[in-house]
Amino acid sequence: MARFLLRAHDENVELKAQRLLATLHVEDIRIIRDETVAEAWLDDLDAGRTIHGGLAEIEQYLRRVAKAPT
Repeated sequence: MARFLLRAHDENVELKAQRLLATLHVEDIRIIRDETVAEAWLDDLDAGRTIHGGLAEIEQYLRRVAKAPT
């Protein structure tokens, strides 16, 4: 199960994100294409799926991934 969800607003961003995560061997980030990212973010916030302040946790996670040997 994915720990994080990344919403891409178009196919180009989606494919770049998938390549980046594959290169880093990251498997617990799910990428979905959503052309209504702004509206989806508000829906997620209302549903309690978006945690304000969660960016620090994501940043720490990505820093650990970037330092991990491949």
